[in-house]
Amino acid sequence: MSSQCTPIQISIPQHKLDYIRKRVQDYPWEAITTFDPSWSYGPPPDELRAICEYWTSRYDWRKTENTINTLSHFKTTIQDQELHFVHEKGSGSNPQPLLLIHGWPYSFHSYTQLIPRLAHPERFGGRVEDACTVVVPSLPGFGFSSKPKGAVHPKHVREILNELMTSVLGYQKYISHGGDWGSYISEWLGFSHPESCIGIHLTMSSVRHHGGRNRTEEYVDGASQIEMELAKKEKELWEGEQAYSLLQCTKPLKLAYAMMDSPVGAAAWILEAFYAWSDLRGMKLTDVYTMEQLLDEVMLYLVTDTFNTSTWIYAGDYESGESTFPEGEKIKVPVGILACPDPVFPMPPKEVLERSRTVTRWRDSTRGGHFPFYEVPDTLVEDLLAFTKELSQ
Repeated sequence: MSSQCTPIQISIPQHKLDYIRKRVQDYPWEAITTFDPSWSYGPPPDELRAICEYWTSRYDWRKTENTINTLSHFKTTIQDQELHFVHEKGSGSNPQPLLLIHGWPYSFHSYTQLIPRLAHPERFGGRVEDACTVVVPSLPGFGFSSKPKGAVHPKHVREILNELMTSVLGYQKYISHGGDWGSYISEWLGFSHPESCIGIHLTMSSVRHHGGRNRTEEYVDGASQIEMELAKKEKELWEGEQAYSLLQCTKPLKLAYAMMDSPVGAAAWILEAFYAWSDLRGMKLTDVYTMEQLLDEVMLYLVTDTFNTSTWIYAGDYESGESTFPEGEKIKVPVGILACPDPVFPMPPKEVLERSRTVTRWRDSTRGGHFPFYEVPDTLVEDLLAFTKELSQ
């Protein structure tokens, strides 16, 4: 590891926690009414209020903070961006470097419980020779990374993370994993840096072949019936879910004033995404997630004051409009797929993905949505270890 990496401990000032708690306690619930008790129009007051009451009476950020600090945290500066990251060296003589990239509305902490299982599988009934050295950054504008000076493009983040892995940490070859923005960045890493990013593992696909833009009905002439059916399905799903994205892409600052001022408002915005994007068949939100998991994710935006800058990656991507690879080009490194039944961002069929990459591993999961690190953690760990093992042989 380069000497430019500084070890840090996470410690949020008590006055910040007290301020958040008081704002939640003082929220004017009597002003919120609804004619529909379901989640159709957003988080219903009864359910969100129950979460907030737990927040102020039983939730303990210090317990979360202690858990976070069981891992090794560092900061470094790359291309004028101060980057926070977790670096957990794996067991054994030759652990495979594995980069885990988060998305929105979650954080580096989403992987905290998975990191020991990936870095030290022998402690959990696995084999020491399958261990990975795990690196988990906070994306620019998220968590404990610094706030960028302008809109953030995922392809720029790609360059920062490749430099983190190779120049700063000294791993000349590594594997990248992600869903949401993590999938977008991983796909561009595999495409642009095959000499260092030797494989990518995905729980969502964001970048497509030339002419095959996702969540639209746009596709190149001669598209197969499967491609046209996928395009129609994705567009239908997106029409009912895109409101959050349109704001974050086009008016992120307008949104930020409200979200930065109201912890309850930020919780409603974030938890609605968890509700809509999770595999909740036959279950409630709190059947799938613990209160601590939900509130940890909200708190990571509040204690770092990053709701505002976390949306700048949407603005950067919107301004560039680059969601497909150049014509005639594709990812050349092996690609592993864990396909969960995500209700909003379903994994495309293998036939479609093969137009822009070579899929060497495919696993269908019967459960799990957009957040498999919480929804199906055992399945995700097993598949990641199997994929990394395949690439090390």
